[in-house]
Amino acid sequence: MPQQIQSNNVISWTFDNYTALAGLLSGIAIICLVFYIYYRSGSLMLLRDLMWRFLGGSTKFDDTTYETSRKTLREVEHYRFEFNIPAQTLADATLAEKWIKNNSFSHRDIARVKRYIEWTDFSNLTFKTKLFSKKAENIFAAILLLTMLFIAIAPSLASTNYLMVSLTNSPKTPSFFISESNAKFTLLSNNLLTPAECSSSTLLQKFVNPEISENDLDIICSFFIEPGYAKHVRDGLSEQRSLFLVITLISTFTTFCLLTKLTRIRIARKLHTQLQTA
Repeated sequence: MPQQIQSNNVISWTFDNYTALAGLLSGIAIICLVFYIYYRSGSLMLLRDLMWRFLGGSTKFDDTTYETSRKTLREVEHYRFEFNIPAQTLADATLAEKWIKNNSFSHRDIARVKRYIEWTDFSNLTFKTKLFSKKAENIFAAILLLTMLFIAIAPSLASTNYLMVSLTNSPKTPSFFISESNAKFTLLSNNLLTPAECSSSTLLQKFVNPEISENDLDIICSFFIEPGYAKHVRDGLSEQRSLFLVITLISTFTTFCLLTKLTRIRIARKLHTQLQTA
């Protein structure tokens, strides 16, 4: 019965807040779209034109000189958005097209390695070789391996029944792991501190070491006799699993970004070699 009431509350909350959630998601989607257009084209003249027309403004200049300038600006913006090449004038676009054609590059490859090209002088376009050096590639590859390793072990870490904690009043004591029935001081250890060991000072001695004193063990043992200890552990495990889920999602996104980065590094190196041999 309580579960039914909870389900009804969730459903009720969902319907009551559907409009607000839909509006929030729509707003985020619009902001992302605007940022993407600006990132790709380097300007927002298209959106300014839409706003101007929506407010009843004229879409054309009566003066032919101004109209030619307007069309040129829109043409350059369209070129930047379409090919992801940061040309500022039609002359820049012409030089970029000549460079691409003469070296048998593809527009798709150039768009993907935009950040690896020095665009300050369109009459002499070059590659930023430091950005795709072997050292840079190895660094990104190492980070990729670390993120993939974490993703591989994350399910095991998330499914553990042990909560990682530390003693607030003893910061020098290393972190340890507690479950509802025992504690251990390394995650893979089979040496468990249970209420039975806590009842004997002699049995506690095997857990004493330079980092963990007998007083620290007494504090840990006192956890087991607290009335709300089991609930505290369950709540902590729930939060710990949520944290692992967030970190896993971030790691997955990071892995995707790194794979994209490594792919672009290899494309940039291939194009640079092609340019050197042309």
